[in-house]
Amino acid sequence: MLAKSIETVTVTTINKDNWQEKKRKLIKQYPLLKQAELKYEEGKVEEMINNIHSKIGKTIGKSKKELHKFIEAI
Repeated sequence: MLAKSIETVTVTTINKDNWQEKKRKLIKQYPLLKQAELKYEEGKVEEMINNIHSKIGKTIGKSKKELHKFIEAI
């Protein structure tokens, strides 16, 4: 049986200090994202990115890694 590779996202510059502004921009740009889905929780940022990806990643044509870079750049 072949093991599936799982793409992991390395969280670097997304932190609590800059998240509120990023969240505001994401919701403005992608209204299908909701406040509750974008709640910043220490230690759960990667999970949050995965949730965002499941909502808009494929729509905007970005892998999880590309989505993370996109969010960092907002």
